[in-house]
Amino acid sequence: MTSSEIKKLRVRQLLLLNGTLLFFLTASYNLQILIDITFSQMFIFLGTATLIQSIVGWVKRNSTKSILPVIEQVAIYEKEKMGNEWSKQRTVGSIWTLLVSSILFFNAYFHSDSGEILKIEPMFLFFLTIAILVMTNISMVIHSRKVDGAQSPADFTGYTRNSNVRAIIFGACYAILIFVLILSFV
Repeated sequence: MTSSEIKKLRVRQLLLLNGTLLFFLTASYNLQILIDITFSQMFIFLGTATLIQSIVGWVKRNSTKSILPVIEQVAIYEKEKMGNEWSKQRTVGSIWTLLVSSILFFNAYFHSDSGEILKIEPMFLFFLTIAILVMTNISMVIHSRKVDGAQSPADFTGYTRNSNVRAIIFGACYAILIFVLILSFV
């Protein structure tokens, strides 16, 4: 692949990622306006969605096949560039998704007796959306630069471990940001 083709592929990947995030965040906000959803129901839905994502990740762990051609092209390109580390990253990603799913199901259990209806302030959702987009795009750009700049699969030694440490740091920063946002809206 030429440098120009890789750049176009990365732009399409970012556009797809951002479009998908905006679509689902907008749909979930509109849905919670139209239908009364309890916290427990929300956690069960999100837990089920992430569990399905984890299972699909395990089933197609070494496959580059995707419904969306852009995602398939990126997977083929990254698998070729990263070698074994690509499979490790997919496996660890499925484990993290399973862990998040478990946490969401625990939250559903702990909120099952409350019956509290989910109501999200529009301004809070706006800041939440911006934070999600910023964190996701930063993570994607860091990953893309590493993959695109690598010369051989040997350049990825320890990459999965390093990217997970980075994800934990980003997650902690995001949790602090959400906590501050929640406090400012209370």
